[in-house]
Amino acid sequence: MNDQWLYIITEWQNQILNTEGIARNYEPLLINAMGSKPIKIVTGFRRSGKSFLVQRLARHLVEQKEYSLKNILYLNFEDFRLAQINTPEKLNDLYKTFRNQMADSGKKLIVFDEIQKVGNWDKFIRTIYEKDNDIEIILTGSNSELLSAEISSNLAGRFIEFFILPFDLSEILLYQGIVIKSQTDYFRHKDILEKQFYAYVKYGGLPEILTINEGPSRYSYLEGILNKVILDDVIERFKIKHPAIIEKIIYYLFAAIGNHLSFARIDNYLKQLGVNLKPETIINYTDYILKTFALYETTKFDWKIGKVFSTSRKYYAVDTGLAHLNPVTVSNFSKQLENVVFLKLKYNYKNIHFGTLSSGKEIDFIAWNRQGNFTKFQICKTLHDENYQRELSPFSLAEAHLQGDNIILTLDEEEKELNFKGIKVRQLNLVKWLLGC
Repeated sequence: MNDQWLYIITEWQNQILNTEGIARNYEPLLINAMGSKPIKIVTGFRRSGKSFLVQRLARHLVEQKEYSLKNILYLNFEDFRLAQINTPEKLNDLYKTFRNQMADSGKKLIVFDEIQKVGNWDKFIRTIYEKDNDIEIILTGSNSELLSAEISSNLAGRFIEFFILPFDLSEILLYQGIVIKSQTDYFRHKDILEKQFYAYVKYGGLPEILTINEGPSRYSYLEGILNKVILDDVIERFKIKHPAIIEKIIYYLFAAIGNHLSFARIDNYLKQLGVNLKPETIINYTDYILKTFALYETTKFDWKIGKVFSTSRKYYAVDTGLAHLNPVTVSNFSKQLENVVFLKLKYNYKNIHFGTLSSGKEIDFIAWNRQGNFTKFQICKTLHDENYQRELSPFSLAEAHLQGDNIILTLDEEEKELNFKGIKVRQLNLVKWLLGC
């Protein structure tokens, strides 16, 4: 058996050296964290590029001579040959084989991909973290089980989390050899940028989608991923008694992207389909879906009293291609734009909410960073005389209670500073904003 483990370890080491492709926006964050003691945990939705990211990182560290290749233990637990490594004891046996029969003296890099497939893995990780002073550990996982309350308690104070999303627009362009760093780059590639932007909104940014040429094949791929999420990450993991209901709820949430929702509304929708569930079951099922990272929830921020309310929610898809699997989403382009903006904000901000007042006025997003600085965002396809008052008036209502930057994102080419009732609002082109130029 030891020979088999050595063969698998060597094969994955060779895979690290052969890893090609683009540098993700997340790579500098991970590289800067390397060399520190805490465990690095990379989480995110299925097929978002976590494995590729950590493989590239390992290759970078080998090329920079931070680690020798033989001192890297990289294992992806989706490899069927590792299915029997399902307990801490068996994982420890493999780990000892690596240390005793392959590794040299000096520091060692341990990378366990999709580690949640090993039962009680956190107990093993905590043991080697405390016992072996010559190792640095990176873990990845595709659902929030990786950071459940129990595991977070066992590893409390011992990890740094890196949450990744599918490709954003700049990464899609980089994949195609296009780098946008300035206004000049933007105008030089404007025609292809427009084409790629609409393809991004329609098909999303899961890396493998870029290798598929035709629309129907792309949607077939996305349906396969979503079915895998529903079956494995929800139904199997949580032992769901009503599998068909999970699918109904997830498609309903996709259809309601960017709309106000409550659990009561979900309940009413299910009742129309002849499904009767207890309120706590609906809450639990929705929470299970969120744990897959397929959807994200944002809550209402009352800017008048500075308080977050959780009774009214909005949901956004981790990938706009997945949301497009529901025909209702396809018909609402404004909500698709809103979803794209949400994903960009999620990369840059820790807290994202939507804002409302009793008058019914609403700001699409209120985001603030760790320093407590607020930025308010409105999104619309184009700003014109008919919607000028409706889109800008929420800024003036909010400014008295929540000062900060005011930004309206549109697909209009012109960018300018607006003055609405004494409130400054920057009108920015949404595509340029996504690209940071």
